[in-house]
Amino acid sequence: MSRKLQLILDFFMKAAFVVVFTFVFFISAVAQPFSYVYIQGDKVTPFYVKMDGVMMPRYGKDYCILSELSPGLKHIEILFQQNVFPAQKFNILVPENGCRGFLLNKQEHGFVLYDLQQKKYLDPTKDQ
Repeated sequence: MSRKLQLILDFFMKAAFVVVFTFVFFISAVAQPFSYVYIQGDKVTPFYVKMDGVMMPRYGKDYCILSELSPGLKHIEILFQQNVFPAQKFNILVPENGCRGFLLNKQEHGFVLYDLQQKKYLDPTKDQ
């Protein structure tokens, strides 16, 4: 093999390595696993969710999906359409690479979230 051909081959091998390495690095950075939270309300009481002060998109009036969440404690606020009930604040723990499901329940003293995984009620935070 001639020296010129060897140099061209080496150049393409290095270029291919750089392209593959960059592709793998970019894909691994983009494909980070996330968690999500699902909140289901009743059919009668439409609600919105605000997380860390930001209003979340609403896909339906009786449920909310909080997606692409990093693990840890999240502060959410449940707001009701036309302010028919006072806003309720909750602190929820988002698992790593998983999901949490809650049912929004109206009780005598206000609203609570029923945790479907832990099978217990989560009361609103007291700092309202």
